[in-house]
Amino acid sequence: MNRLLQVEGLRTVFESGEDVAVAVDGVDLHLDQGETLGLVGESGCGKSVTALSILRLVPSPPGRIAGGRVLFEGRDLLRLSEDEMRKIRGNDISMIFQEPMTSLNPVFRVEDQIGEVFRVHRNMNRAQAAAAAVEMLAKVGIPSPEKRAKDYPHQLSGGMRQRVMIAMALACDPKLMLADEPSTALDVTIQAQILELMNDIKKRLGTGIILITHDLGVVAEMADRVAVMYTGMIVEEAPVKTLYASPQHPYTIGLLKSLPKIERTKTPGKRRLHVIPGLVPDLRHLPTGCAFKDRCPERGAVCDEPPILKRKRSGHLVRCWMRE
Repeated sequence: MNRLLQVEGLRTVFESGEDVAVAVDGVDLHLDQGETLGLVGESGCGKSVTALSILRLVPSPPGRIAGGRVLFEGRDLLRLSEDEMRKIRGNDISMIFQEPMTSLNPVFRVEDQIGEVFRVHRNMNRAQAAAAAVEMLAKVGIPSPEKRAKDYPHQLSGGMRQRVMIAMALACDPKLMLADEPSTALDVTIQAQILELMNDIKKRLGTGIILITHDLGVVAEMADRVAVMYTGMIVEEAPVKTLYASPQHPYTIGLLKSLPKIERTKTPGKRRLHVIPGLVPDLRHLPTGCAFKDRCPERGAVCDEPPILKRKRSGHLVRCWMRE
């Protein structure tokens, strides 16, 4: 496989007065052509900011990319000019944003917003772009696409707005797709249709996908590898079957234990879901050593030192002293 994306030591911070929050802290990731990487973790762990940093869309101020490299097909995106980045965004690299209502422009019709992608990157005229927009709406399962293309975002349901975002992201058959909660607000039937469409594009064009989601079931179905994030760092990374069969980091174990299970038992009754105790720490005031230690059932004295991401076996990386 050809290496499509290589992220090395990516560090993104948000500054407010004297407070500095490190949202992405030395992240290393790689993605090959035609591969899907699942990026999972609790809200606030840095998943979305990682994707925004790759596309250089971190709002500044207060955010800024403080270090690292983002190599896309060998080119460091962090060193390109803004004009060069505009040619890449929406064309070679696309992103499905998490909040479609705030990502879509409320004063433009749907066909204009999708059509802009075709006009900018495919040099289509307005009529050609409008026809291509209708075709994309049909592909993502929106009924009466010709009528919906004339609507404004506020006239669509949350699920339809999400599908419009997905249509925009898929319009130019990107080489890399950053999908931030792509199945949010979709019912299971449409969710399956969208995931099937993403898989079809991956197989047909060799598109690489970074799938950001809370849905571990979707990750199990879609991903080839999984990276687990906590407080801006990768704490575990492994092939999807390896991670689900043998999770190593206590945080990953807690996430998988918290999944509801349908079981037949001899002793009927209510069973409480597993809960990871405590809350994600404030990024401005992280504990010394391992950021997870205050919530970890396996913590020891050694956890007062920052753990290092180490290889356990082929393709399986873990950031935990207790797994030495």
